[in-house]
Amino acid sequence: MMNLRIPVCLSSIALGVSIMAGAQDKVLGSTEVAQWKDNKKASFLLMFDDGIPTHLKNVIPELKKRNFIGTFYLNPEVKWYSKDKWEKDAKEAGMVFGNHTMTHAGAKNAAQAEDDISRCNEYILKMNPELKQPRLISFARPGGVDWKVTPDEMKAIYAKYNLVPRPPSDARFGGIHIKNADGLIKVVDLAVEKGGSERLFFHGVGGDWLSQSTEDFVKMLDRLDANREKLWVTDPISMHKYETERNGAQVKILESGEKGIRIVLSTSADANLYDLPLTLITKVPAAWKKCKITQSGKTVTAEAANGEVQYEALPGKDEIQIRTE
Repeated sequence: MMNLRIPVCLSSIALGVSIMAGAQDKVLGSTEVAQWKDNKKASFLLMFDDGIPTHLKNVIPELKKRNFIGTFYLNPEVKWYSKDKWEKDAKEAGMVFGNHTMTHAGAKNAAQAEDDISRCNEYILKMNPELKQPRLISFARPGGVDWKVTPDEMKAIYAKYNLVPRPPSDARFGGIHIKNADGLIKVVDLAVEKGGSERLFFHGVGGDWLSQSTEDFVKMLDRLDANREKLWVTDPISMHKYETERNGAQVKILESGEKGIRIVLSTSADANLYDLPLTLITKVPAAWKKCKITQSGKTVTAEAANGEVQYEALPGKDEIQIRTE
């Protein structure tokens, strides 16, 4: 399997010399940002709309069984919403919650949209008070209802409430565009084959509306599970954070030699909202087999192979120190 890496701009402070991407493999301390977390080939998103009963009954238990997460776009004021189960069971299962408006009633104007969206945002933030605030939340506009809000008005709402619109469906809705297990599995296989990012969307699973059968859904999860070494199954905000930080990443070499390596990782992304560790691959002496990586007073040990070591680090934090064990 070929993993994609993103070359980052490197500069040596001590020497004042720019090191271009083409020369990275010749320089100790040269560092690349992996395309995705843990150097996986592709990211993969599982998203579920409307916060409906079959998500609690059929979806979350199957996700939990495989240690996968899903993102559930909630409408907390609709009649089918099971408040206690979402706030306790789904939260304890480690699921992620997205903003689908409070009522799923549509919007006649921007003021109505903002009220419906902001109240849902407040609800979601209160569901996970242990998470830092402010923070980014994924947003999906409800379908099947009138939405008389301009793109510019929506952009203003996104900015005000730290919302990130989720990726477009692009004919990847189970139960609507995709009718069977083969169609779902095809999307998984596409991610494995081509890399990049892929996604699947669902309403009901094994019931409710616009439903995909539970059997088809489980077959898709099994294919995902069989390829978990290649796929980062994550949520839209984590993917967005990683991609944004990665695209604005820079590394500066402070020290590079047989005795140790010191680098600084930065990104152009706003550190108050973009705070996900990046996976780095750093060139180290070929004789090193185990490395100790230290940042912000925390040390981890990682295996080195073929003169490289892979690890995670936070942009914008303290310098990264790499030593042989």
